Amino acid sequence: MLSTRTLSTTSKTMKLKLFYAICPDYSTDPAQTLQQRLKVRSKHWERAQEDKKNGILYFGRGTVPPSNSSLHEVPDLPSGVQAMNGSIMFMRYQSIIEMEDRIKSDIYYTDNVWDKEKIQIGEFIRLPEDDQ
Repeated sequence: MLSTRTLSTTSKTMKLKLFYAICPDYSTDPAQTLQQRLKVRSKHWERAQEDKKNGILYFGRGTVPPSNSSLHEVPDLPSGVQAMNGSIMFMRYQSIIEMEDRIKSDIYYTDNVWDKEKIQIGEFIRLPEDDQ
């Protein structure tokens, strides 16, 4: 597990690599998975806020299923909450191993919201301005 570290938004942050994680939810029983997602969502958000504050999380959002998905018809969906079928995150780390460890320690991973077999983790190329 990764230790928490504080990164400034100065050159230290810019020198870190930028990774992405595409994390689809389990689709065997989408409505049940969505309920599990909502059940642990506050803990996921707490961790995301900590990552944002520490300069690790660059961007993250839940993904919305296609318009023909049955998830849009889930009767227990709280008012104002969109149906979701996964997550996408862009994060800064020194190595892909750190990114993988972060994903594996997320409550959506440990509480079986994300489909572990379908998660994609990768690195973006660096641009010259990334080193300025």
